[in-house]
Amino acid sequence: MYSHLAKSSRKRILISLIMLAVCANLAAQSSVKGKVFDKLTDEPIAYVNVKVSPQGQETLIKGAVTDTEGNFIIENLDYGQYTLTLTFIGYKTLKRNFSLSSSHSVEHFSRLYMSEDSRMLKEVEVTGQKSGMKLEVDRKSFDVSQLISNAGDAASDVLDNIPSVEVDNDGNISLRGNTSVEVWINGKASGLTTDNRSQILEQLPAESIEKIEVIDNPSAKFSAEGSAGIINIVLKKDRKPGYYGSVQAGFDTRGGANTSFNINYSSPVIDYYFNIGYRHRENVGKEKSRQENYKTNEYHDLSSRNKHLGNNIFTRAGITLHATKHDDVSLSGMFMNGKHKNWSLAPYNYYALDTDILSKRLTRDSRSSGRMRMLQGEIDYRHNFSDKHFLDCYVSFDRWKSNDGNIYYDLTEYYPDMIDETLTDVYIAERSYQYRPLHINNRSWEAKLDYENEFSERFKLQAGYQGRFSHENTPQESFVDSTTYNGQNLEEDKTYFNRFIYSMDVHALYATATLKFGPFGIMGGLRGEYWKVDTESYTWEQEHDASLRQTPFKKDYFQLFPSLFLSYQITENDQLQLNYTRRLRRPWGGQLNNFKDTRDASVITYGNPELTPEYSNSFSLNYLKTWTEHSLMLSAYYRPTTDVIQRLTYQDISDGLMYSTSENVAKSLSTGLELVVKNKLFRIVDLTTTANAYYYKLDGFSYNIGGQTVNGEGNHNFSWNARTTVSVILPYDISVQASGRYRSKQVITQGYRKANYSVDLGARKNFFNKMFTLSVNCRDLFNSRKWESVTESDTFLRHSVHKRGGRKVNVTLTWNFGNTKAKKKPRNDMEEHDDDEQQSSGYGNM
Repeated sequence: MYSHLAKSSRKRILISLIMLAVCANLAAQSSVKGKVFDKLTDEPIAYVNVKVSPQGQETLIKGAVTDTEGNFIIENLDYGQYTLTLTFIGYKTLKRNFSLSSSHSVEHFSRLYMSEDSRMLKEVEVTGQKSGMKLEVDRKSFDVSQLISNAGDAASDVLDNIPSVEVDNDGNISLRGNTSVEVWINGKASGLTTDNRSQILEQLPAESIEKIEVIDNPSAKFSAEGSAGIINIVLKKDRKPGYYGSVQAGFDTRGGANTSFNINYSSPVIDYYFNIGYRHRENVGKEKSRQENYKTNEYHDLSSRNKHLGNNIFTRAGITLHATKHDDVSLSGMFMNGKHKNWSLAPYNYYALDTDILSKRLTRDSRSSGRMRMLQGEIDYRHNFSDKHFLDCYVSFDRWKSNDGNIYYDLTEYYPDMIDETLTDVYIAERSYQYRPLHINNRSWEAKLDYENEFSERFKLQAGYQGRFSHENTPQESFVDSTTYNGQNLEEDKTYFNRFIYSMDVHALYATATLKFGPFGIMGGLRGEYWKVDTESYTWEQEHDASLRQTPFKKDYFQLFPSLFLSYQITENDQLQLNYTRRLRRPWGGQLNNFKDTRDASVITYGNPELTPEYSNSFSLNYLKTWTEHSLMLSAYYRPTTDVIQRLTYQDISDGLMYSTSENVAKSLSTGLELVVKNKLFRIVDLTTTANAYYYKLDGFSYNIGGQTVNGEGNHNFSWNARTTVSVILPYDISVQASGRYRSKQVITQGYRKANYSVDLGARKNFFNKMFTLSVNCRDLFNSRKWESVTESDTFLRHSVHKRGGRKVNVTLTWNFGNTKAKKKPRNDMEEHDDDEQQSSGYGNM
């Protein structure tokens, strides 16, 4: 019994000691917390792995991950000595020792700085870290937010900063020297046509653009329009949790100003965004030309100045409802409303070619004002059967209206006798006042259905339908005052009246299949397009008497457009691709209107309803190589084209006047090499260099027009252009960027365009942890942007120089609010594309 009591007593004592130890241990528990920042940018880092271990050991006691603001806390630690270890892909491991005791139970690291690991940094960039340019299998993506020189500018300025893309003084866009290029917004035409896109892109604010995608050889999934490829403008639509937005204001040294507001919200149930911006722009341009007419034995010169003023409001909004785990419904739209005023003073001096004696001077004072309005709406439904199996359909409506009033004050002075610059007879003067209103009305519908199913890692199928239905009805009139110079006694000029009606419907079906066999990949596709074109052009008499109208000009076509893409993964960092597609270029509305336009006093322009599409077979061979801090892409391309559409200028033998129109003239060949090199130097310098060298050949042709035979001997030309952008990150969160571009001499129809160059410079500074950003940039630093061309035939020689704008300094201030911090994710998450990219990638994962 005693023994039993002793054992019981010992047990009670043992239990008491254990309870006391537990209580003492609980009383000794403490915590460690802190916040992690990027040492270079001073920005909080999310998703950093935090580990606590005993000093001198690697054993894990407790761990955590930083939140979206870089904060962490680890609680319930015993008193003792510990090591805090921070690890994150792309950064050097950071360790800190600390101790916890009864007098110091909480360790607080208010600012822990992690430094980038240059050895691992490249790995992060390759798998998705945002950089200025991203090379993909089927496209090059340019993050335009990284281009400081774009702050405060418009979409047309942004495009002119993209390698291999050119925007001339009239807003015409070309890719690799070819103007047959499609321009989209968010993967769709969005109301842009060849007739109106220069006006829309001049008013679309740069701050609303996220990136520019250049797809130079699109697959059968995409529209076959555009021999040179597709340029896709992707507008901002972030999807970070919570709400966030910005307010921006700026001005430039040419009198322009801009301001904008945008807000975004994202949750598991609903996403929405809203953006509104206002732009005021001022531009001053110059034009000089000299044209020699051999048949009339005279020449004329021109030295004019023009000024452009514009104001517009641009609004975007969209909402996405995540109705179920597998179903999303989206409604979005864009609206643009603007007005403009233009002035131009153009004196044309006419001389005898052999004596240089002035015989006539035409001074044209042109003034125009107008309004434009664009409306675009879209509804989209997407059903995800799984992550790699979905059905997506959308319907969109676009409308474009422009009402312009153009006034021309013409003063014609005749000098019948002028010898040795001494006027011997009184000159005869004529005055005229012309008012020419122009009303452009475009509307279109587009419907698309896309199906995609990745059955396995080796096989993926894509198929779909796309329909686009566009219509234009554009009347233009003319009123003349032959008695006064102020338009008080206007009479309608019936010879200038024209109503142009243009409709085009396109139906397309496509299917592509992707197969992978180890390092080999193949994707074959076929697209069938049926389209019909109707055009009508009425004179004043036909407008008022339907019985006088001619039968509308109608044509329909059906063509097949195959595509084939082959790839071989040589090593983990080397890839080889061989691609083929068939493309076309359809004549646009203005090229089909046979109305003769006399707005330019030196040449009369008109369209040709007999134009047919031109067709191209596009081949490309691409090699992509990546290193730790560098990447290289080399592309060779070969593109023969038939039924080439070219603008011809000729002198009519019946009236001696100069005319210009478009014709299907011959065959052409474009071939070249494109080089893209990216370098990261010293961890703070990003260098991107692109170069494009190409050879163009246009076969000779003979064409009967204007009562004569116009002979084209054909031409060929080797041309090249290069662009370099260097970005430097400096202390105190300052970024500096410089870019330069050079274009060599280039052959054009019946002549050539001279070489030119330009340089842009910019700087950006962030304040208060990126709450405020100040950007200052100078476009055309050396005032060298201009287009100088020489056009020549058997009957004339024309030399012209066009310059629009010039050196301009922009200053822009941005205030960011809400949850504006970008999330840095683990590597597996970074390797995934968002839905938009998967949708438009085509064969990016081949």
